[in-house]
Amino acid sequence: MIIAAVADTHGKTDTIIKRLSLINPDHILFAGDYYKDGQIIARRLKVPASIVAGNCDVTNRVEKEEIVSLMNYNILLVHGHQYGVKRDLNRLYYHAQELGVDAVVFGHTHSPFCEKTSGLWMVNPGSPINPRFPGPGSFAVIEIDDHGLNPAIIEIAL
Repeated sequence: MIIAAVADTHGKTDTIIKRLSLINPDHILFAGDYYKDGQIIARRLKVPASIVAGNCDVTNRVEKEEIVSLMNYNILLVHGHQYGVKRDLNRLYYHAQELGVDAVVFGHTHSPFCEKTSGLWMVNPGSPINPRFPGPGSFAVIEIDDHGLNPAIIEIAL
C-alpha cells in the first residue's frame, strides 16, 4: 500500500496533485492547514483520504487529530501546532507513545522530517509549495507492507 502524506498547502494544490498522480497513492493523509485542500486532492485523484484541521483552519467540523488504521498499523494524524512542534517534538512524541501508535504524520513547520525513534516513526512531509527555508517543496510517501512502514520524503523542485 502506498500512502501519500501532505500538509501545509495553503490553497495551492495543482503542483501536489500533479506529483501525486505520478505515484498513484492508495490513501492520502492530509495533516492540515487548508483542510479543504485535502478534500480537493483526494477528489481529483479519486482516492480515500484522512484529513485533519490545522491552525489556519477555522472550523469545528473537522477533527484536529485522528488515528488512522491502515494494514494493521496505526498512524496518528495531527497538524502539530497544539504540541509545539516548532519548538521541539517532545510533547508530540510522548503523546504518540501514550497512544501506542506506529507512526505520527504532522505538519505546521513547513520543513520535512522523517525519523524513527524507539520504534515510532515521526514524519513531517513539509510543504509542497511553501517550504519554510530555501529549498524544494516536499511531501512524504509511506509504503506499507508485511514487513512494516517505510516512509520517505519526496522533494519537489519549485
